[in-house]
Amino acid sequence: MARGIFKEELTYFTNQPVAPGAIVSVTINRRVVDALTIAVKSVAEIKAMVRGADFPLKKILRVKHPNFFSPAFLTAARRAADYFVSPLGLILKSLVPTAILAAPNLSRPTVANLRSADAEKYALQESDEERLVYYKGLVREEFAKGNSVFLMVPTLAKLKRVLISIERGIGDYTFIFHHALGSKKLLESWEKALALKHPILAIGTSLFLSLPRSDIGTLIIDEESSTAYKTFARPFLDYRVFAEMLAEENGWRFILADFVLRTENIYRLERGELNPKIPIKHHAISSAEQKIVQVTSTPGHFRILSEELIEALDTASQNNERFFIFVHRRGLTPLVVCQDCGAAVTCLNCSAPITWHEESLFVCHHCGARRDAAEKCAVCGGWRLIGLGIGIDLVAQELTARLKTLKIFKLDSDETKTAGQAAAVVKKFLATPGSVLIGTEMALAYFQEKIENTAIAAIDSLFALPDYRVNEKIFNLLIRLRDLAGRRFLIQVRNVHSELFELASRGSLLEFYRQELAERREYNYPPFRIFIKITLAGEKNEVLLGIKDLEKKLTGHEFDVFEPKGNSRQKSETALNLLLRLPTNLWPEVRLLGILKSLPPNYMINVDPENLLN
Repeated sequence: MARGIFKEELTYFTNQPVAPGAIVSVTINRRVVDALTIAVKSVAEIKAMVRGADFPLKKILRVKHPNFFSPAFLTAARRAADYFVSPLGLILKSLVPTAILAAPNLSRPTVANLRSADAEKYALQESDEERLVYYKGLVREEFAKGNSVFLMVPTLAKLKRVLISIERGIGDYTFIFHHALGSKKLLESWEKALALKHPILAIGTSLFLSLPRSDIGTLIIDEESSTAYKTFARPFLDYRVFAEMLAEENGWRFILADFVLRTENIYRLERGELNPKIPIKHHAISSAEQKIVQVTSTPGHFRILSEELIEALDTASQNNERFFIFVHRRGLTPLVVCQDCGAAVTCLNCSAPITWHEESLFVCHHCGARRDAAEKCAVCGGWRLIGLGIGIDLVAQELTARLKTLKIFKLDSDETKTAGQAAAVVKKFLATPGSVLIGTEMALAYFQEKIENTAIAAIDSLFALPDYRVNEKIFNLLIRLRDLAGRRFLIQVRNVHSELFELASRGSLLEFYRQELAERREYNYPPFRIFIKITLAGEKNEVLLGIKDLEKKLTGHEFDVFEPKGNSRQKSETALNLLLRLPTNLWPEVRLLGILKSLPPNYMINVDPENLLN
């Protein structure tokens, strides 16, 4: 159970009592790692094999936990290992907090799980406030039956917001689990949650699904559309998929909930794979006035903010109303190009497009590298570098110049590094009538109440993202920002022709889903296909040969081969993606799974990738 180890099974010896399911400490290449015991045999039974082995048997250092995982949890983890084409150990490493694995003599739950029925699966599409009201009733209903509830949330900010709203009256039975707790506090909460005989409400981020309360009756995934549930490194695990597998194996009630559900889950509702917990709303109703404003620039002058937005901000300030402005990108401009040859300025470390920041800095938002912006074009040597697009700092500069007395707050991951800092910024903003907060999407998680006005300063660049989910993401954002506004929602765009704006202004969820599903069916996108992206990088000839060999093995399957977007490596190196398209009901398929699992570790396999082209 460690990163960087791709061998599924190894053999060790011990004279300590040990059984399948135990977690033990072993050494691999001088590293001490945790391992799961999957089988135990007496040396007397396999004496000939031991004597004839061409490798020395190593000793188990110690037995850490005699029986850590339940059979249902292990079965779900094995299913996830197959689904995501990953070693089981790496999946388990991604499912258990390090502090819990390191702790000796953890308690086991004292209650028995009597549930035996098949898992009931539901979908819930309601506003944030309405979902929280529903959760309160559901928790009390489950408590009355003697069942605990696990409420999974995508981020720490969301966890805190849910806790404030839901724990009243059940605080003694509510436990929170997140990465920022610290080892000591986490272990204390873990032990208390297991020792309590009364049913509990556990609110936690994805890593804490391993909490071994055997009386859980319902598992809820809140904000199920959040990309935070998918890991961006091996094993590319989607915790939503594992959570559903875990619910199936335990017979728990399973609920996917959000303000705007993913299109895949609306399709599942239509097919009867999910049931509506309450009737699905086809309209997102809001009392806020919505207005779309087109921004036009003149030759030699790039307009950042429209006169309508400036006027609305000025009026709101005079009336002591607060204003939140959404900006998609950090920095001054998200892209820097040479005016002489048109080449984009990229990161020297990872080749991602560079972002222009204040204080004459180029910053890579992919790997974090920074360098001085005073440089020539690497392609033609020209000095005429120019920033394109609108970042949060550019909007702040424009507002400072146009509305000199306006109190401005900023919130993005450059300005605020912790959840506590972000919450403090929002608190100051809310306590300052007539102020404006400029923020990226991360800011939305910190609002506990509606504010008077919201606006989008720049959204056009989102339409250019190479992502088949981009319409869904933009629609979700439009609905959320309008719902946040108490009085006015203003959308500033350069191209007003997208039908998404009209659908969002009417809150027409049903019509959006119908159009989105029709488009995905036409292009064989999920949920009508499952995508598996396989990436191979390295020396150019080896990559070409490796991909050709893989193409032969995949004969009969539908796939495309292409270079990742922004692939600007050294001349002798390259990277290639092979994108498999499979009918959803054919995965995981035994023969294909065997082929993919037999590939060397330098083949990066990502099932259900968030991005197809990178």
